[in-house]
Amino acid sequence: MNIRKNTSDKEANDQRKVYSVAEPQDTEKCRGCPYAGVGFICWDQDGSCMKTDVEKIYDKLRSRR
Repeated sequence: MNIRKNTSDKEANDQRKVYSVAEPQDTEKCRGCPYAGVGFICWDQDGSCMKTDVEKIYDKLRSRR
């Protein structure tokens, strides 16, 4: 029995929504990426990803030196 709604487990499973996210556009960028195995979605629909975002931040920091 599902404690939260006082329904059976089968009813709770039938009501559960499943969400999915499209795969990254360019999976070549994912090779050697330390963020992909962390357990969260690290890419965006616009083609950017955490790896490219961090690289941009480091590039800005390096150019300031």
